[in-house]
Amino acid sequence: MTAQVAGGASYVDAYRKMREGALYLIIASLLVGVGSIAVMTSGFFIEQAFFVAMASLIAVVVLIIVGGVIGLMGLRGRFVPGTRRLAELNPKFGTSSTLIYVGLFWGLILMIIGALLLLVLIGAFIMIAATILMILGYVGLIVLMFKLYDVEKSGLYLAAGVLFIIGIFISIASFIAWILLYVALGESIRKAEAMPPTPTAPAPVTPS
Repeated sequence: MTAQVAGGASYVDAYRKMREGALYLIIASLLVGVGSIAVMTSGFFIEQAFFVAMASLIAVVVLIIVGGVIGLMGLRGRFVPGTRRLAELNPKFGTSSTLIYVGLFWGLILMIIGALLLLVLIGAFIMIAATILMILGYVGLIVLMFKLYDVEKSGLYLAAGVLFIIGIFISIASFIAWILLYVALGESIRKAEAMPPTPTAPAPVTPS
């Protein structure tokens, strides 16, 4: 069954929300990715003078926090409501919608908290917990991409799904995947808008 069979207008609303959220997440994934890479290569800071190292670390924390906040805005305000609407229209999207909300949304919250506490030991443990949740969210994203491919038959969804898998290990792949998803959703919106409205059955005539 394609999206259009179930009613183009309904899917347009879901896809549009997801696409708007994806735009936020393109920016967020770039900022968080750069910040996360800097944290993982934190030996760079140790080799510098103390004040330079602290300034660099603070800059990284700011990147992660700003990226996380932008990501939360996109997820909570647009992308998650879009996937929930999609799940209402087609139950096959229900599991992926839940995983995205639990994993990405709450993972980003923990990542922001961990970034704020990065200067103390507990911050590192919180970041690890955030990473675990984020991986769970990525599983939801990957499932969503493959199911969207089944529905829409667009290779962009398939490519985005593969890149999200790679993105678990290499952050730049996620950045590219969000861009592909943004483009793919735009195509799906145009297809759904081009479909004629679903005809409604005439009301039965009752004898007077």
